[in-house]
Amino acid sequence: MSIEETSAYCNISKQALAQLRYTGKGPKFLKPTARTVLYRKGDVDDWMDANEQTSTAHPQY
Repeated sequence: MSIEETSAYCNISKQALAQLRYTGKGPKFLKPTARTVLYRKGDVDDWMDANEQTSTAHPQY
């Protein structure tokens, strides 16, 4: 999926995805060229599942 597709799918901004890539806290991504970033839907789903919360009292980060 493109950055735009992933942003819409996760309901987060493209800038937030960029920050997550920079910090290494986001979903795994592919970089086939210097200016292209792609995501596999399964990797995005795995990342969202891993960050599932039941309370705001004790965030994981």
